[in-house]
Amino acid sequence: MDTQTRQFKLKEIFNVAAVGYDNPALRFFVQAANRLADSMALTGSEHILDVACGTGAVSLACAERLGQGRVTGVDLSEGMLEKARAKAALRQLDNVSFQCTDLDSMDFGGAVFDGACCGFGVFFLPDMEAAIRVIAGHVRPGGAIGITSFAGEVMEPLATAFIERIQGYGVEVPPLSWKRLDEVEKHQALYASTGVNQVTTEAVQVGYFLTGFDEWWDVLWFSGFRGMLNQISESELARFKQDHQIEIERFATDGGIWLNVEVLMSVGHKPQAG
Repeated sequence: MDTQTRQFKLKEIFNVAAVGYDNPALRFFVQAANRLADSMALTGSEHILDVACGTGAVSLACAERLGQGRVTGVDLSEGMLEKARAKAALRQLDNVSFQCTDLDSMDFGGAVFDGACCGFGVFFLPDMEAAIRVIAGHVRPGGAIGITSFAGEVMEPLATAFIERIQGYGVEVPPLSWKRLDEVEKHQALYASTGVNQVTTEAVQVGYFLTGFDEWWDVLWFSGFRGMLNQISESELARFKQDHQIEIERFATDGGIWLNVEVLMSVGHKPQAG
């Protein structure tokens, strides 16, 4: 798949998913965003770039920590950005703005940002090294560059149950993008290959108990999994949901259904000039 086709498909999936991307079942995005914003060690006056900002979880988390600073969020999904702008307005944050653009089309006039973030976005990009280099190119020397990704056992065993079930409907499951960046060593190697240094990587658990199958369905319906669900007919979808509910409810405990969301978080720094 060429880059243009890949971008179109991603844009299509996330424009559809944007409607419910801030669903409470997906609250791990907000929790991870707050952890990443804290890890950036912001002093309050920086100008931060948030790449693949989605509905603005990281952008807003950073903006709330920047009394004298500001955030520029970019994403290729206008549907996601509409949500981000609405959330910023609701929180009365006037120090954050959003632009619809992809990584290769960003043009801010050079290294004008004090730092940059990319929450759960780098692993979607065909060339992750090139992506980090592009992001670093927009950051001043010494600036922090932070990313998050999922760890290897994310959403297990629920995710495996879903994948095995949907494969039975003839759906071709694409390579799981997050697997490209699901280990500490992969984070470290990515940063090392781009020249970004002083890297720290930590694993954090932001999982929680789902109240029941309906919340798990929201996770599927309002995330990247939606692309697989869209491949089966309406009648098949109803049957799939019924069968999948039976197998997922087997994982229920007194506390609910555990959604394992272990996140890898890295922050590195662009080398000082000279």
